[in-house]
Amino acid sequence: MIRDDLETILGEEFRSLAIKTRERLRLTQREMSDKLQMSDSSYSDIERGVTKPGALTAVLLLNLQDDPSTFLSIIDERFHKWYEG
Repeated sequence: MIRDDLETILGEEFRSLAIKTRERLRLTQREMSDKLQMSDSSYSDIERGVTKPGALTAVLLLNLQDDPSTFLSIIDERFHKWYEG
């Protein structure tokens, strides 16, 4: 199903963004979960790819970026590749 494929791509990219952001900020998972206003286990689930972030977590995570448009460009590129493939 199309929606499932696109949600998988989005989940993969948010997982990667969460890990890279935490490493860039030199935070523990606990500190990162505090910044994102979520439980430690919920944040850990995002990093492990068990769950995808909800809308609020996604916005908070994007807010931690120097340039959120970079992430949106990556998503756009991945979606276009999917549609072409």
